[in-house]
Amino acid sequence: MEVIVSARHFELGDELRTYAEAKVTELAQEHPKLTTARVVLEVQRNWHMAEIHLNGKHLDLIASAKTDDMYASIDATAEKLGRQLRKHLDKIQEHRDKESIRTAEAEETVGDEQSEVAEKA
Repeated sequence: MEVIVSARHFELGDELRTYAEAKVTELAQEHPKLTTARVVLEVQRNWHMAEIHLNGKHLDLIASAKTDDMYASIDATAEKLGRQLRKHLDKIQEHRDKESIRTAEAEETVGDEQSEVAEKA
């Protein structure tokens, strides 16, 4: 997965860059179809803001957080994206489960109807 880390209004150090990349790659392990991640770190007066955009196959997620500490902002943003990603994956899994239940019920009713016809004959 391609990870792009950029900074606005301050100089981005190597330690902060590697920390942001590590947080994003943790999210990428949950969903292998993520293709790119863009992390934008910004400082405005006393606020440290982090914004992360995740893109993947049929998936675009965006989250941001604003705190007094840049590391806390990155953590909060990654946590928000983790919740969004899990919610997305749950929706996909639930949808598939509902379809498999429907097909199993349909097969069951067809099997019952065939046995009733065989009993009548």
